[in-house]
Amino acid sequence: MLVEKLPSGKAMALQDLDEYSLAHVFLFLSVADLDRCLLVCKKFQHIIQRFVYSKKCMLALVVNSPKTCNLSLYQYTARKRAKLEENWRDGRYEEHTLFQHNVMYISQMDIDKDFLYMTHGGCLQAHKRTKNRYLVDTRIHWQVGCRRDPDISSLAKENDRFLAGRLDGRIMIYDSTTGQTTLQSVATDVIKSVDFCRNVYAVTTKFQATYILNRSWREHDFENAELKHSHVYPRAYETIKLKGTRLAAGMFHCGRKQALQMIDLQSCAVMQLNSQTKAVYDLIWKDENCLLTGNFDDSMRLVDIRTGNDEACWSDPYNASVYCMFYNGSYAVHCGMKYHHRSNLYDLRVPNRCVQMYFPSKRKHSFSPVYGIKADVAQLFLVTDYNLRVLHFDADWAVKKDYASI
Repeated sequence: MLVEKLPSGKAMALQDLDEYSLAHVFLFLSVADLDRCLLVCKKFQHIIQRFVYSKKCMLALVVNSPKTCNLSLYQYTARKRAKLEENWRDGRYEEHTLFQHNVMYISQMDIDKDFLYMTHGGCLQAHKRTKNRYLVDTRIHWQVGCRRDPDISSLAKENDRFLAGRLDGRIMIYDSTTGQTTLQSVATDVIKSVDFCRNVYAVTTKFQATYILNRSWREHDFENAELKHSHVYPRAYETIKLKGTRLAAGMFHCGRKQALQMIDLQSCAVMQLNSQTKAVYDLIWKDENCLLTGNFDDSMRLVDIRTGNDEACWSDPYNASVYCMFYNGSYAVHCGMKYHHRSNLYDLRVPNRCVQMYFPSKRKHSFSPVYGIKADVAQLFLVTDYNLRVLHFDADWAVKKDYASI
């Protein structure tokens, strides 16, 4: 391939370019094309293996986050991560259905590197994540509670400690390192959302109020230490998230389109944020100053709490509400949508554009929302009405399902 001629009139070949220029050109090639270029000469091989794959990963949306890399069972090479990024963007994955149940209930779910944590009715179970084709061992590694107990309606996890809220108004705290469990009654109402940070616990119910509880205890006295109410806010929220001494709270409905509030736990002051939405179904702290919200009105919004305003907005092409979200700590946000088990992938660097949509295959119950969503570098976990769907993107042989142009 000739690119220009030297002053002497001799043709200049591509391999005569300097390393910086070649590396820039190679960034625009797919992994398959780069694999072919590796065979051309040792110079190409050195540039691609040393610089290009790692640079592609740095610029990637899904696979560049330390958070999701730490959640993965595998330590992927830079080339493999670049290929996984292409699969995420192209919609190339293998689908698995786990924990099928005929009675509809909404499971709560979380993951770490070694385990999938999932509620089944009134119990919380840990299932070992595996490297075989089934991805998750459906046998129980450990279990807390009983399926016949009132259903677990909300779940929060911090390191090895779990906080679960139940339909009967009780909360359960479980420490997986010690195996100790604490049950405590908080209200006579359904617990809608829970969160905790160190020794501060926040609980909101469906109709009554929001409770802030504190624990002052020693590790060896965990079982006998009861949470003490420090404050009660006379408003119930749909979702809450703690960040230090601040509690972000989203309402189930607000006719004035001001469903997002901020509570300062030190001064007990409630601040109204100006996010223009009737209902907030889920929210995530992006950093110290910004929130991501999933809303009833088909939008995901980035809200700056310093100004209280929406700084960016992403709308769903099908006008479906956002039921849940997962933020990878970098730029990728996965959203679980209201219909058809669908999830959307958004890039915070590109406002108002959906990078890709994922439609798991239709089965008996094909209209379920996604109630819970988690992801690592190669897998996407989706909780539906009747099962758990796992999309595995380390599947180069899979059929491409590209909905990015919709």
